[in-house]
Parts: sequence; structure tokens; C-alpha cells
Amino acid sequence: MRTLLIDVWKRLTPWSKSADVYANDVDNAYPERMDRLINNSVTAKSAAAIMVQYLIGKGYGTDADSIIINKEKNLKLIDFADDVADDLVKQRGVFIHINWNALYQIADCSVVPYEWCRIGKKDSNDYAGKIAISKEWLKPKRSEIELVDVYNPRKAVIDAQVEKAGGWEHYKGQLLFINMDTKLIYPLSRIDSVSEDCDSEAQASIYKNKLLRKGFFGNTLVVTRPLVGEGLEPGSTALTEAESERERFQQAIKDSLGAQNTGGVLCLEMDFAGEKLDDAILIKQIESKIDDKLFNYTETSVRENILVAFNNLPAGLIKTNDSALFGNSGEAIREMKRTYWENTNKERNLLTAVINQLLQRSQDYASLIVQPQKLIDDATPDNP
Repeated sequence: MRTLLIDVWKRLTPWSKSADVYANDVDNAYPERMDRLINNSVTAKSAAAIMVQYLIGKGYGTDADSIIINKEKNLKLIDFADDVADDLVKQRGVFIHINWNALYQIADCSVVPYEWCRIGKKDSNDYAGKIAISKEWLKPKRSEIELVDVYNPRKAVIDAQVEKAGGWEHYKGQLLFINMDTKLIYPLSRIDSVSEDCDSEAQASIYKNKLLRKGFFGNTLVVTRPLVGEGLEPGSTALTEAESERERFQQAIKDSLGAQNTGGVLCLEMDFAGEKLDDAILIKQIESKIDDKLFNYTETSVRENILVAFNNLPAGLIKTNDSALFGNSGEAIREMKRTYWENTNKERNLLTAVINQLLQRSQDYASLIVQPQKLIDDATPDNP
């Protein structure tokens, strides 16, 4: 068992003395790595976008969606919800910056990129009072790390923080950290268990691209007898004319084969035995070395694994080829949508609860309660 466990990769969160934060993995680059893997995988990126849409539904209503919750950034409620949902879907955690006014109401809020935030040192009660923000965590500079207080709406706590900051004009506000893995310092990304599948999908695309661009696929091989005879003196008129004739012949071959529409033409000269035309010139098309069946199996298997990681997203909601789209009936598509709406209940309820929690403490919208509108009606022809 010990031997087997050695090969099992585990995300660690060691204490970083140089930055005074809990590192997110040994290289402190776990969020950036997961985000890059998602963006490099067409399935993961598409699945993430669809899941975000299912968390916010059709929005919270025209009036609510247009509400400005951060005047400085001109940030609308629906855009803020989309930012929160995006980090909850990809990283399963989100950091929200909150500014308070002197009446202890939330003046504005916005999402801080998850990759920029790290948890500060904890006290004896396992409580971390600060969150560090930096745009660069591989080799962070102390002078570029900004410390912000952890979210706490209690009046006495805010007063103490404002006093320590030197007044409201110097107060940096607070950061609300939503962690979907409550037993861990940082949550595991949604693609943590399928990170290699995301990479496999990206690498398969890179491999095929390199093979098509730099390989021999699509090339035409033309083999002829030597076009420049032996024994010609360097620099002689005869050699110059022979080389010029060779260039004209090779160009004529390329033009006749339409090389502009293929991978190219490779001209090779070598000695042949015999006097027949077939013995003097050989034209051969170089076939593709891409194993379509192998790639189809690999891409299908990794795609299925990735979709499962995104709360078992039905493949019919993400595939774009016509046969998959039109091969399903309208009722089948509706059932997929209803199923995935149920599959995303937990995350959607969390998102809605966070937004309502902030609105209830806001200076302008304390009485507003929002609820996402469903993407599909429950009514059916048999059950109106």
C-alpha cells in the first residue's frame, strides 16, 4: 500500500515563510495551473461556461439584473453573479472584496481573481484574520503583497479594523472567502481529479497540429534520376545551366501538382536501374500517420471524464456536431436540461445565498431578495 501511495499526487498547502501565507500547493501555483488546464481543454472550458449559466439561470429579472452594485466599476448585479459563479465552478471557491460605509452597510463589492489570493497565518483558534493579495505568487515580493482583513460584519470588529487602518479613508475593507471544501484550507478545483484528462485533450490537439504543420502529412514525394550529371566543374557554365534546369524542372513539378493546396512537394534524386519511364521518375503521396480510431477513442474517453467532473453534464448539452444535436428529440433535450438543473442545485443555492447575504447588508438594496429564473419551464405537453 505504501508503494502505491507514493505514486498518488496530492495537493499540499504548506506554510510559506517567505510570503507569510499558506501556499496553494508546493509551488504555490495550483489555482493558476487548474485555470490554465481548463482554458486549454475545449471540453472543460465549454462545460464550465455551461455550468455557470445553469447557476445564474436566466438571471434574476430585468430590474434586478440592471442594478449597479459597484458604482466605481459600473458593475451590475448580473455581472457580479457571473464572476462569483465562474470561480465557484472552476476553483470551487471565491474571494469577494467588500467595502463598508460609516453606517456599517456594504457600500460596494466585487470579485478578486481567485489566483491572486492566499490565506494568512492562523491563530490558536484556527482562525486566519488576514488574506494576502498578489498578482504574482511564484516569486512574490513582500512590498507587492497587500493584506486585507477577513470578512466579519460585526460593528466592533469593523471599528477596530478602521481604527487600526488610521480612519475610514485608509480602510481597505474586507474579503469574504467562500470555500466549498470546508475541511481544507483551499478547495480543490472542480477538475482536480480529471486534470490529466484536460491535459490529454489539449496535448492531442497540439500533437495533431504539429504533425499537420511540420510532419510529412499531405506531402508528395517525387523521386527522379540525378538532374545534374557528375564531373561538371564547379563554377562552370555547364554546371550553372544544369542547376538552373533542375530548378525549372522541380518548379514545374510543384506547379503541376498544385502544391499550394497540399502539404508540399519533396524532390529527391537517386540512381535507378533500367530504361523505362517508371524507372526514371516516381511520384508517391505520403499518407497521414494520424490514427483516427485511437484519437477518437482517447478524445471521447477524456471528454466523458471531464463532463462527469462538471456535475455530470449531459453530453447532449455540449456536443456541437449536427448528428448529436438533431439526433435527440426536443423532449430529450428538455430532459437533459431539467436533469442538469437538478445536478447543479447545490452550487446554485450557494451562489444565491451569498448574493442575498450581501444584498441584505447593502446600503441600497437591503430589502431585495433574488432568485434565479429557470432555464427551462417545468410544463410539458402532457403536464401543463
